[in-house]
Amino acid sequence: MRRADRGESLVSLMVALSLSLGIVLSAIHLTVQAELLHQRARQFSLLEDQAHQVIELIERLLQQAGDVDVAKPMPVQAARPLEGAVDGADNAIVSGNTQASIVTAKSVSLASDLLLIHLRGDDMGRVINCAGFPIPVAAGPNDFSGRSVLYVGLDPANEPELRCYFRGSSQWSSQALATGVLTFQVRFGLDTDNDSLPNLFVSASQLSDITAHQAASELSPRTRIVALHIALLMRSTQRLASSVVAKPFLLFGWKPEVCVNDLGVGEQVLPSQLKPNRLYRQFDKVIFLNNSLRPDA
Repeated sequence: MRRADRGESLVSLMVALSLSLGIVLSAIHLTVQAELLHQRARQFSLLEDQAHQVIELIERLLQQAGDVDVAKPMPVQAARPLEGAVDGADNAIVSGNTQASIVTAKSVSLASDLLLIHLRGDDMGRVINCAGFPIPVAAGPNDFSGRSVLYVGLDPANEPELRCYFRGSSQWSSQALATGVLTFQVRFGLDTDNDSLPNLFVSASQLSDITAHQAASELSPRTRIVALHIALLMRSTQRLASSVVAKPFLLFGWKPEVCVNDLGVGEQVLPSQLKPNRLYRQFDKVIFLNNSLRPDA
C-alpha cells in the first residue's frame, strides 16, 4: 500500500526562514561595513594627496626664496633680500593690502598661520608664484609682484581651505589651493651658531619679538632663517555615516630637538575642537631653504 506524501511542518519552515533571514542580514551588514571602510580609505587617500600637494608647493616656493640674479644692477635687485624674503603672522588671514604690506585679520580656522614668501622673477620666467604663474623681473627694490601669501580661508560652504594670495598683472587675487586644511602652522628655524643648521624654531610672533629686541648693529634674525617647520591638520570634506573617535593632535609632535619652544595656542588641537563625523590626518615636515638670506653669504 502506497504511503501518503507529507509536507514540511510549520516549525521547520519558520526555522529555515529565520536562518535565511540571518544570512541576508549578515550579508547586508558586511556590505555596509565594507562600504564604510572603502569610504574611509578613499577619504584618507584624498587627505594624503592634498597634504602632499601642499607640502610640495611650499617646498618649491621656499627653494626659490632668497634667490637673486647677481647679473642684475644693484638698484633694480638687491644682492640679498635682508627683510621679507620669508615672513609670516600667527593666527592670521589676509583681509587686504597696501603698497607696503599685507593687511591681516584673525584666522577663521583654529588659529592658522599666514606664510609670506617674497620671490624675485627672472627673464626666463622660471620663478613661479603660489598660483603657478611666472613672476616678472622686479621693476625696483619695492616691487611686490613676487609675493606669495599662504593662509587658511573658508570656501562658500564654510569648509576650510588653503588659499594663495598673489599679485597679478594689475591687482591682488586669491586662489584656492587645497580643501580640507583645518589648520596650517609655521615655525621658523634659526641658525644661531653659524653651522647652517636650525637650532631654534620660533613662531612668527616670537621672531618679531627677537627682531625688536636685537641690537642695532646686529643682523636681523630673519637673515638667519635656514629652514621652516610646516604642520597641517587635514579634515575630510565628506561627512561619514558613523562617528569617529577623535584624539588630540600635537601638530609639531614631541620633538624637542626640532621645536624647542613650548606648546602654545594653535600647536595642539583637542577633540572638543573637532567634528565627530569627519576624518583627520596630521602632517608636518621640516623644509630647508636652498639659498642663504644672509647678506655676507
